[in-house]
Order: sequence, then C-alpha cells, then structure tokens
Amino acid sequence: MDEQVTREIMWNIGTGTKVAMYTLFVISSAILAYGVFRRFRFWRHGATPQGAAGEDSPGKNRVTVGGVLQRLGKHVLLEARIARLPSAWISHMMLFYGFIVLFIGTVLVAIEHYGILHFFYGRFYLVASFLLDLFGLGFVIALGLAMSRRAFSRVRPSSKPVDAAILWLLLLIGVTGFAIEGLRIAYDRPEFETVSFVGWLAADGFQASGLSGEVVLPWHRAVWWLHMVAVFVFLSIVPYTKLLHLLVAPLNIALTPEPRSGRLSPVSLEAVEATGRFGVEKSGDFTPGQLLSFDACTHCRRCESACPAFATDKPLSPMRLILDVAAHRDAGTSLHGKPISAETLWACTTCGACVYQCPVLINHLAAIVDMRRFLVGEGQVLGSSQSALRSIAATGNPWGLPQDERADWADGLSVPTTDEKPQTEILLWVGCAGSYDRRNQQVTRALVKIFVAAGVDYAILGKKERCTGDPARRIGDEFTFLEQAQHNVESLAQVGFQRVVTQCAHCFNTLKNEYPDFGGQYDVVHHTQFIRELIDAGRLKLKSGANHAPWTIHDPCYVARHNQMPDPPRAVLAALDGGSALRIVEPEQHGEATFCCGAGGGRMWMEEDIDKRVNFTRWQQLKQTGARTVATGCPYCMTMLDDASKNDESSGIDVKDVAELVAEQIAEPDV
Repeated sequence: MDEQVTREIMWNIGTGTKVAMYTLFVISSAILAYGVFRRFRFWRHGATPQGAAGEDSPGKNRVTVGGVLQRLGKHVLLEARIARLPSAWISHMMLFYGFIVLFIGTVLVAIEHYGILHFFYGRFYLVASFLLDLFGLGFVIALGLAMSRRAFSRVRPSSKPVDAAILWLLLLIGVTGFAIEGLRIAYDRPEFETVSFVGWLAADGFQASGLSGEVVLPWHRAVWWLHMVAVFVFLSIVPYTKLLHLLVAPLNIALTPEPRSGRLSPVSLEAVEATGRFGVEKSGDFTPGQLLSFDACTHCRRCESACPAFATDKPLSPMRLILDVAAHRDAGTSLHGKPISAETLWACTTCGACVYQCPVLINHLAAIVDMRRFLVGEGQVLGSSQSALRSIAATGNPWGLPQDERADWADGLSVPTTDEKPQTEILLWVGCAGSYDRRNQQVTRALVKIFVAAGVDYAILGKKERCTGDPARRIGDEFTFLEQAQHNVESLAQVGFQRVVTQCAHCFNTLKNEYPDFGGQYDVVHHTQFIRELIDAGRLKLKSGANHAPWTIHDPCYVARHNQMPDPPRAVLAALDGGSALRIVEPEQHGEATFCCGAGGGRMWMEEDIDKRVNFTRWQQLKQTGARTVATGCPYCMTMLDDASKNDESSGIDVKDVAELVAEQIAEPDV
C-alpha cells in the first residue's frame, strides 16, 4: 500500500521531450562549466603575496578544518552578518534555504528516477512533498520581499536591470514549479497529495477554471517546458552574473579566515626586489585568494551603505571598486586612472566598515591599501599628505616637530622616563598627537593624573618614542612605516615592562596587531580598558552624587570595530554616573557599527576638497542625540570632532576624552 503513495517521475513527458531536455541540460552545463573555468583561470593569474617568505600572514590565518566548518556554519548556514539587518536576513534565509531544499529535492528525485535507490514512496514521499512545498513557498515569498526591498528599502542591493531580471527568472522557476505540481494533481486528485498543500490549492484553482482530467495534459507539458527552459537559462548565466556568488561565496568563506581589518599584511623588501613590483597596479598583482574573494561579491551594497566616504559624496563605493577589479579581466593592464581613479583610493578612511559589513568576508580595505602602495611607489601621493610622510621619516612625527620636544607636555608633572626608570609595570605610549597637539596634550595630562591617583607604576619612552607609522602604512608608504616600526621595536626591547597603555586608538591597533610581525610582542591596552580596570579594582576613588547632563559616545573605529571593543568607555561612563548607563544616549551608528570621524587612512593630513566632510556629518549624528557631552577615546577623533564643534559653536556641546571626564571626577584624598 505504501508503494502506491508516490508519483510517477517525468509524468506526461514523452521520450522525445526527454531527449530534448537532456540535450539542453548538457548545453547549459557546458556554458556553466566554461564560465567557472574562465573565472578560475582569472584567479590563477594572481601574484604571490609580498609578505615575508611569500606568505600573506606569517604564522597566522592558517586554514584549518575546524575554522572552515565554523565559518561555513556562521556565515553560510546562519548568515550572521546579514542578520544585522533583520528584514533582509529573514528574506535571505527563506530564499537560501528554499533554494537548498528544492535543489536537494531535485537530487533525490533524480536518484529515484535513475534507479540508484528506491525510497520515494510512502511516509518518506509524504514528508518530502510537504517540506518541498513549504520551503518552495518560502522561496517564492522571499523573492517578493527581495523585490520590495529593492523598491523601498533604505539599504538595498544593486538594482541594475539584469539583477531585477534574475529575480523575475527565479520567481518564474518557483511559480511554474508549483503550477506543474498543481496540474499533475488536478489530473486525478489522489487524496494523499493534500500534503502538497500549495500544489493542492493550485489544483483547486485549475479545476475551477475547467482544467482537469485529459484537458490538463497539454497545459502541463507547456508549463513543464517553460519551467525547464527557465532552469537551463538560470544554470547558463550563473558564472556571468551576480549569481556567481552562489558558487564562489561559500568557497571564499571556507578558504578565507575572517579578515583582521586592524592588521595589514607586511611587505618584504626581498619580495619587492624579486618581483619588481610594489603594491597593486594590475588585477594580476592581487593574490589568487583576493581575486577569488572579489568574485564572491553579492552586490548587496552593505559595504557601500556603511562607507563614510560614500555617505559624504566622495568618489568611493567599496562595492563598485571590488566589481571594477573583478570585471577587469585583462590581468596585464593597469587598474589605475580607469577604471579606478586615485581620488577614489584616497577617499578611504580605512575605518573598516566595509569589511565589518561584508557577508562573504571580502577585505576591501586591504585591496585599497594595496593599490595605494602602488601610487606611493610611483610618487603619486595626495599633495597635502606628502609633507606628513616626509615629516614622519625625518622627525618621527607627522607634524614635523623636533624630537626633543616630544615630552614637553609633561612639564611640571614629574613624569618618569624609561631612562630614569628602565623597569616599570606600565609603559605609557603617548603617541604623536598626545605629545605635540595642544588639545590632545590635555588628554595625556588627564591620564597621568589618573595614574597618579591610582598609584600606577608607569614610565614613558620620552624622546625615544616615535610615530608607530600608522599614517604612513595606511597611506601606502610601507617602507616609512617599516623604519618607524623597527626603531620602536628596538627601543622597547631595551625597557622592562609588563603592559603598554596608550590613549591613541591608532597606536593601540598598530602596536597590538601589526608590530608582532616585526618581533614586537606586547600586551597592549587601550586607556579606556585600563581605566575600567582601575575603577573595577577600586583603585580610583570617584566623587559621588554627580549630576551629569546626558553623554553620547563616539566610538573610534580602531578600537570599537577593528578590535571589537565598544564596552570599556560605556562601563567607565556608567561608573562616573553611579553605576548607571541611563545618561548615555547612543547615536544610530555606534559600537562596532560606528561612523568614522574621517581622519583615518592618513586623511588627517589630506586637504578636504569636498564641501561635505565626514567629521561634519558625524557631528550632526552626535548632535541629534541631544547629549551635552561627546565622549571619545582617540586623538584623531578628538581633533576632527573638536573641529566640527567649532564650526557649530551654538551647539553648546563639549567634546572630551574619557580620560578627561574621569580626571574631573577623581575625589580629593582624605586629609
């Protein structure tokens, strides 16, 4: 009896039709295979990485089975990054799992049809039929949601005509699939087919229109052909459209450890001398892994919607840049000028928002810096940043001020140097801004006040400290960065300390994530982390009963996003407010999703030629919170937001570092 609960596979399809179907299948599969082979050949044109010993990440980012499974589960099965936009995640999960289940169903039917196994009957048939209808319905509904998102959503995927055509093609496949099922059921209405609830309802509709019995047969064959042609067209266009990501995205996720956006891959002098190239001029200068990742792009525009340069009308769309490289099939011709202008590359603030948002783990930031390295090698540096690079190389700081003045900020504070105190618990890394910039000198002095009040054992390098090289590296001048890194690593090797504390988000990131590639292995702590530790340990006595106006927090990209540390400043401000975080009013973009101040990537030293500035845009976002104080934890952010506040003097909003807010609340010692 159970074996009667089934259906005839390829019902109502004659031998000649089957031959035609298999012929079209072979043709479409050949077109698919050729397209994939063409992309594979393009990836193979990629160059050897210029890192030490030919490795992109020496000793790190190894591909392991555990890592592959973890990433596939997180980013393919759960789509963790798409989940940051719930409406898009729901529709994409329905679309993805609908597609997967329908594909599995097709494979199972083929296995049964070719006699490999015999199982498509009875309870298995009933369960399978129900699930196929359920997930197929989700597939069709998801396509409708995707179409509506393209029409109405603030953050919507690429909406080129071909992309819209793909959605209609998929919808045609889904709808005709249900129509075929409905017509088959309408022929003789077997009672057990009620489990195919969508097909059963379709059969009701067909019968109401007079389609039942023998009348169904020609209609069924016609719709079946429409469905099959749509499927074969779909197979044929996969490698030539955005559908390529169906194949490449899981492969890229499997092979690519999650990008460490706070760390750029080193370039060895030996590799440059051996290859005769520095940075990326042509698409063939990218590594095979990078080229593969570019083809994984889903055209979703999440990178573009998060990019501060794009939001302020700069000529940079991270998505468009990646697609332009992927479309530039001639690996021997230059990418620079056309299709990718220097202005596009210089617009990047290296904030990492694109990398953070990308659901398929593309590292746009690394690609941009790689291309900047070529521009620097060719002497094509944006004019106003050239002087900063010269100053870093000549004087050890981008301001070009004398090294002898690096510790002048400490006049009157009795701050110990490592010359006087070669063994210390905490090495306070002041940074160039904290040493030379008058506004940020106040932050350094506030941090020293905290150290003294908490009884911290600390010292500074003083005149031996130089720029970490962060601006040079992100502008693309790897060799100036390397000179600074080697000097600082040598200086630090002569000192005994347990931890490095710095108030500069960029120094923090570089010392923590990039100096290990050059022998500098340190326990590096951002000052907001350290202040939180001091408060939690009871080492700082704060005034009680303070009545603060609402605060808002501007999260530095190089702390909150690149290093996934949005919590410390919030914990510190909550402690200042008696343990309550109620007075912290968050802007829409905060935490790891923060909006850049506009100073990163060397843009602190680049002239702003366009009226709509990133820091002004961020200021308006912070102003809309209604807060009276903006708290931050980075001298770059302090400079940019302070500049924006002076342009909006009527706002009455103060910009302060977290250290300054804490220093103001330190209780006087009991007499």
